[in-house]
Amino acid sequence: MIHGRGQASQQPEQLKQAWLAALRRGCDRGQVQLPADTVVEFPYYGDLLASLVAQVGTPLGRELRAKGAMPTPNEALQGEILMEIAARAGLRDSDIRLEAGNLPIQKGPANWEWVQAIVRGLDHIPGLNSRLIEAFTRDVHVYLTYAGVRAQIDQVIAAALGDDPCVVVAHSLGSVVAYNVLRTRLATPRYPQLVTVGSPLGIRAIKQQLATPLVSPPCIGQWFNAYDDRDVVALVPLDEERFNVTPPIENKGDVLNFTENRHGIEGYLADPVVAQRIVLGLQGG
Repeated sequence: MIHGRGQASQQPEQLKQAWLAALRRGCDRGQVQLPADTVVEFPYYGDLLASLVAQVGTPLGRELRAKGAMPTPNEALQGEILMEIAARAGLRDSDIRLEAGNLPIQKGPANWEWVQAIVRGLDHIPGLNSRLIEAFTRDVHVYLTYAGVRAQIDQVIAAALGDDPCVVVAHSLGSVVAYNVLRTRLATPRYPQLVTVGSPLGIRAIKQQLATPLVSPPCIGQWFNAYDDRDVVALVPLDEERFNVTPPIENKGDVLNFTENRHGIEGYLADPVVAQRIVLGLQGG
């Protein structure tokens, strides 16, 4: 189980139990049971990510930039992600300019005044939490563009993946991390099922930061992706248009996530079909 951002200062065991409680609720609704011998690994990187994000704004940030293949971060990436989320949420340019005081500012992801006006505009859309969205885009930006950050987070996940077959369940930013780690693994051992929920991999600005060509990780048997179309982080399917891989990803876009922002892991794991697919994978199907 690979969590997303915003998990700093949490107790890993408590987080794991919260995930399992939601999954058991989904199993009850889907009339399936987790196999009694299921072993759950929950690699925790919440504190590490928060620490690395904080370091980016300090002299240590230069060291984080320098470690790896991308010495210069794409500073506009956070703005690009926010602009794409805003467009999906129905925020118009006129709304954004109104939030900017109708000043003649240049539209674009590199213009921080424009980006901040987007954040303020998102606050007016019912059901959205602009602070959470801004924090999400910041953390994704840091993970994707600072190679030193990415390497440390990826290592936490890679170390937790054993040599035995397993089902990988990844949420939100965790699905991006899972993709990066699984993409580089050999075809064996084979993991029968990758289940991504609330995944932002369909966001163009994020996808463009991934290694090319896009692939279905060779160590994965089947890839199942579930999302709530009211979840602004994961509004679109990972289909041939937005994430074209072979074999294609199976998408479920009718999840009714009951959490306040429609993005919480509890609302995804409690979905009966999501739970069924996880159990099916554990049974080797």
